[in-house]
Amino acid sequence: MASRSKPPIFTWLGIELVCLALVVGSVWVIEPDSVEPPRLWMSCLFGGLVAIIPHTYFAGLAWRFAGARAARAVVNSFYRGESGKFVLTLVGFGLIFVSPLPVNPLALFVSYGLMLALQIGLAARFAR
Repeated sequence: MASRSKPPIFTWLGIELVCLALVVGSVWVIEPDSVEPPRLWMSCLFGGLVAIIPHTYFAGLAWRFAGARAARAVVNSFYRGESGKFVLTLVGFGLIFVSPLPVNPLALFVSYGLMLALQIGLAARFAR
């Protein structure tokens, strides 16, 4: 019986942050100077952070315990992590839309979706 090791959470987080920086940087470079608020790069940054911050919280809780003897703790930490991730995502979007900052909703949700797709892809890759 093979034992499963914990996923490399810091590597995973680093890949997500580098990809977000590439997306934000490329949008910043191609965005015309004449654009008045809302700034697209800022919306992309916020959308990516709303995906990455709750995921980091979840990963920190979900992978604290391992092994058959800690099965109850593993399940409880997964539940706590997933519910906390959901709440942090709602709070993140709420703070963005309530704030006086100019936000482009399309850029915000596209970058959020890209980061979620990246998380799913990384999860599939690290699961092998």
